[in-house]
Amino acid sequence: MTEQSNISRRRRTKQAKGGADYEAKRAELLKIAAQLFKEQGFQATRLLDIAQAAGLDRATVYYYVGSKEELFHETVEGVLDANIAAAHALIADTELKAIERLRQIFVTLMVSYEDNYPATFVYIQEQMHQVGTEETVWAQEIMKKTRQFDQILLGFIREAVAQGDLREDIPARLAENALFGMLNWTHRWFVPGKGMSGKEVAEAFWSIFTSGMAHASVPA
Repeated sequence: MTEQSNISRRRRTKQAKGGADYEAKRAELLKIAAQLFKEQGFQATRLLDIAQAAGLDRATVYYYVGSKEELFHETVEGVLDANIAAAHALIADTELKAIERLRQIFVTLMVSYEDNYPATFVYIQEQMHQVGTEETVWAQEIMKKTRQFDQILLGFIREAVAQGDLREDIPARLAENALFGMLNWTHRWFVPGKGMSGKEVAEAFWSIFTSGMAHASVPA
């Protein structure tokens, strides 16, 4: 316990001092952890596995990170930050209509799920329902960012309705739940490299959402 406390104290000192080498090593560990979560799954991956893949012993890894959960949290938050940044970039593009912004962020999100598989899916399946009840700093920050992203998505839908590209008789929240609920359910069956790509899945879902499943020759 004393040794672990000493390591934690030294880690905090290193974090406070920062430095390019320290940040580079943390970034490397995040990348390695994400890859192992992808190959082995979160539960099966040990911090020792991450250490060995990085060419470090376990004690040395503790100078950079306290647990595999910490690495996992940073991976998830990094994905969320990237998606929020992508949404803001779409907002800044004044040439796009709201329906085009909605389609692009929808595809971006599914491609992100694929690129970060299975870290994001593990979060959706195992931890997302817990975050709302947690009082940790990380959980509260994730909830804040999740609500921010949610409001952006709702904004795209409401603008698309106002511009006449989506039905106005369907509440925006219901439309959002239907559209993005399809993506969130993919954690139950989607595996990269087996069948359709993430982009192809998103495009198919988008077609179903905007056009329906009825054959063109069948009267509405």
